[in-house]
Order: sequence, then structure tokens, then C-alpha cells
Amino acid sequence: MSTMYVDNIVEKTSANGVHIPGHVVQVVSVTKNSETQTTSTSLVDTGLSVTITPQFNTSKIFISVSNLGISHNTQYVIHKLLRGSTVISTDSAYNNNSYWMPVNFAMSVLDSPATTSATTYKTQFRLSNAGDLRYNYFGDGSGCHAHITAMEIAQ
Repeated sequence: MSTMYVDNIVEKTSANGVHIPGHVVQVVSVTKNSETQTTSTSLVDTGLSVTITPQFNTSKIFISVSNLGISHNTQYVIHKLLRGSTVISTDSAYNNNSYWMPVNFAMSVLDSPATTSATTYKTQFRLSNAGDLRYNYFGDGSGCHAHITAMEIAQ
């Protein structure tokens, strides 16, 4: 049986690092600490976004969004995750119109952008009808801690 000891491994042909399928190549995470409010039935940016530049065009990007909000006087709250201007995931929450109700804005998506260019992921939200929606709501208007994370996974 042989034993190999290594102090340093340098890839011979690429400056992008070692490519091991299934492994995380990089992680980019953003935290938003302020509240965003809307009364709109049209999509509005929440202010939560992350930009990642994949090292390999075959990589998958795993995006995770975690946030809370509160809504009132509307039937549904719609939450979308976009890559650039393309919607890649949609979620909705029911509200009974009469009370302030908590809304969980959480989603996880595995995306295949097929690029090595800088790619921005962002969230948007809207109401189904007139009402009030507060994204990243904390109670005193200061906001809590909304997170969006993008992880490049080598393929």
C-alpha cells in the first residue's frame, strides 16, 4: 500500500480551480435589514438580490431565500424569484382579508443559468387585490434579517 503526501495541488490547465462534480465552488450571500412595503397589485422589487459569477457554464446555482412579512386586506400575496428578468419560481400565500397575517417568503431553487457571466437573482412581490404588504417586517419598521444565498455547484 502506498501513501501520498501533498502540500499543494495546482491545476495544470485552468485558472478556475479544481472542478469536482457535486461540490460547492462558491457561495455568495446577502442580508437585507430594512423593510419594504407595497399596496401594489403589480410586481415590486423587494430590495433583496444577490449576484454570482459562475466559474463554469455547466454549473448549477442553488438559490435560497429566507424572509418573513405581514399582509392585510388582500386575498393573496405573490412572491417571485427572478434570474435577471426571467421568473424561475413563484409562491403565494393566502390571507383572509380581515386581519394582519404573517407571510413566510421562503424558497429554494436549483437553477441552470448556463453562463459564466455575472448573474443576478432577486425577489419581487405583489398583492392580488388592494391591501397592504410589508416584506421583511419586524414590527417597528426596522426590518428583520432577510437572506438570499447563491451557491455554485459544479457538474
